[in-house]
Amino acid sequence: MSEQPLQEPPRQDEGNSDETAQHDRAPKDAPRDSVTFSPERFERECLIDLVLRRGMLVLALFALLFLLILDQSNTTLGLMLVIFVLFLWMGIGSIGANVWRMLPHVTAMIGQDPATAEAHLANMLNKYPLMPWLRLLLYHRLAAIRHRQHRFAESAMICQAVLSKPLGPARRQRGSLLLMLAEASMQCHDLYGAYMALSALQGETLNIAERLQRLAIQTRYEVLGGHDRAALHDIRQKLLMAELMPADHCGAMHAMLTASAKRAGRRELAEWLWKRSELLCGREKLDRLIRSAFAIGVVGPPE
Repeated sequence: MSEQPLQEPPRQDEGNSDETAQHDRAPKDAPRDSVTFSPERFERECLIDLVLRRGMLVLALFALLFLLILDQSNTTLGLMLVIFVLFLWMGIGSIGANVWRMLPHVTAMIGQDPATAEAHLANMLNKYPLMPWLRLLLYHRLAAIRHRQHRFAESAMICQAVLSKPLGPARRQRGSLLLMLAEASMQCHDLYGAYMALSALQGETLNIAERLQRLAIQTRYEVLGGHDRAALHDIRQKLLMAELMPADHCGAMHAMLTASAKRAGRRELAEWLWKRSELLCGREKLDRLIRSAFAIGVVGPPE
């Protein structure tokens, strides 16, 4: 499918609407094993990891220096210091290893039991020090939990924080983060944020599932933004790809394109698209989709 340049929306004032913020606010009776995200906490945790790792490196270099230069009398003090540093290094390494071993288990729980997954994440995020990419992976999972809980403003905030850091070995999660950010921005009525995320996605290598998610989110962005020519561009290929989606998502794609076809004056195409969407979704679901501005929720839990 040929790429059509995204149409940039007008910039909006920073911040979400009061309605969105109220919907997205964490519940007052949040359990103690939940995670309260803030950019300040995120930056503080990353800084603590960095300081502890650097401190450990300085301690190891000091022990080596003491053993080779200062401890010329070959006392046992130098040897004991090296052994202490070695055991400390192994202990710190085991912290990251245990978190890495638990990560697939937590990821698998996000789609079925997000509350339990969050409880495990809360415990894992309190471990120090972690490798930078490992902590970013934990926050990626937290963003997925918030996304599933429909706390989209917080999901977008977490994605932005993670994407602001060098991802390192977590680089392959960049597509997933951008997709979540794009969809969460749409849910928060932040078309400019969605535009920036979708633009960044054009340079990413995505698997077939992620390409379908991008197609659905970008089509919704173009339809709601009034970019009908862009929405209808290469429509034949878009509809072929839509056939690979679940029935509800495929029907939503046809319904979204119906709106653009009507506004573009393509009456026959609009009638065909609408009949196809009714066949796939049914009238009741289509009414709900239209009332929700085509909020179909295409981004699922990470694999």
